[in-house]
Amino acid sequence: MEKKHYFALEDLFLFSIGEQKDREKLCAGLKETVDDWKKMMGGRSGLESYITPYLDRIMVNDKDNARSLYFFLSPIFLYIHVLYELSRKEWRNAVSWSGIFCERIVKNLLKEIDRKDSTDIFQKVERSSFENKTGKLKSELETRGFKLANELYSLMGIIYSLRDTRGPHDVPPPERIRAQTCASQCLPVYIDYLEALMFLGSNLKDDYHNFVSFFSNLTETKVSLTFGEEEKRVTINHLLKNILYREGFFRQGKKHGEVMEKLRTMGYNFGDPQVSKALSSLSKGKDAILTKKGKRKNYIYEERYPPEEFFKNII
Repeated sequence: MEKKHYFALEDLFLFSIGEQKDREKLCAGLKETVDDWKKMMGGRSGLESYITPYLDRIMVNDKDNARSLYFFLSPIFLYIHVLYELSRKEWRNAVSWSGIFCERIVKNLLKEIDRKDSTDIFQKVERSSFENKTGKLKSELETRGFKLANELYSLMGIIYSLRDTRGPHDVPPPERIRAQTCASQCLPVYIDYLEALMFLGSNLKDDYHNFVSFFSNLTETKVSLTFGEEEKRVTINHLLKNILYREGFFRQGKKHGEVMEKLRTMGYNFGDPQVSKALSSLSKGKDAILTKKGKRKNYIYEERYPPEEFFKNII
């Protein structure tokens, strides 16, 4: 599956730099990739609504929007695999994918510098060590006046230092905390990466918040569940508010039984009274996020307003 995702994104990049591609096939491949990601993340995503406008523009041969979409999505592809391995408690693989995520960040930024300034920096350092590549990137960004260059360099250094020098597939099994550290550090790296691209002239401002919020939601949901659930700290209110509501589960009204079934598919077995009490509390008062409609024992719970509005101040 990962090869299929990789090639879908590579086709997007090649299209953005002028290579002829079947646009319908390209867009279908990207839709399928995002759908696969949604399944890997447990059936909750919301990413589709963000990419649809880009696909529409690609269909009319807009290569600039293709490049912007590639910048947004290609690191997410690798981060999805980080979180997928966390969910399987494969700490070694999660650390490896985190390092590969950093490699993609460096590659994208160096290639964009080359495109913008007609240089061949990436080609010159492509076969050198990750440390040399990041050092070169830091130098090039600092020369151009990007103030977050050292921060980006340091964050990626933290992630990459948790890998073994023998390579991405020879990482010794790390402690759980190493995998957690890697996954948590990827969000600030992604933010600095987008900031660097915008500094270099990429037109990402309009959808910057959408993709950062999506990345942030993934981080908070998957990392907290992976490392919080084992310590018995996940509450029913947290699941309903910060996961189901946040990811659009209540966009269409849900009955109590549908909520119970969803929680069971996620691996939780809260009792009816606990769930009923939590749903009622989230439907009352000035801070309510749900509305409760219908008659007793047959209530329908629906989002009061879009979760994007409620959580807009996260970032």
